[in-house]
Amino acid sequence: MLIESGQFIGGVIGSLFLGNEQIHLIEARPADESELLQTVRDARPHIIVLDDTLHEYLSRLLEYMQQSDGLRVVVVSTDSNRVEVYHKQQYPVRQKSDLFAVL
Repeated sequence: MLIESGQFIGGVIGSLFLGNEQIHLIEARPADESELLQTVRDARPHIIVLDDTLHEYLSRLLEYMQQSDGLRVVVVSTDSNRVEVYHKQQYPVRQKSDLFAVL
């Protein structure tokens, strides 16, 4: 799912996915946080790509991610060549070496 503000970056990212049969792209331009969450709940995406001009939605998406299994949130910068990736991972820890392996 690509969530963007109408900035040029959304079109660029969307065009990268064209022709890739393994990716089903859903584009959204939510009017507010409530619409965003409803869209995400309905679509149940595995990955959300968020335009960084919509940073006010990030905390809500991270909360949602905590309740979802395997969801990844990727924030794409509109003014630099960087992305931030958020992904919840759980590891079994039975002994201290398990903890150190995660760290």
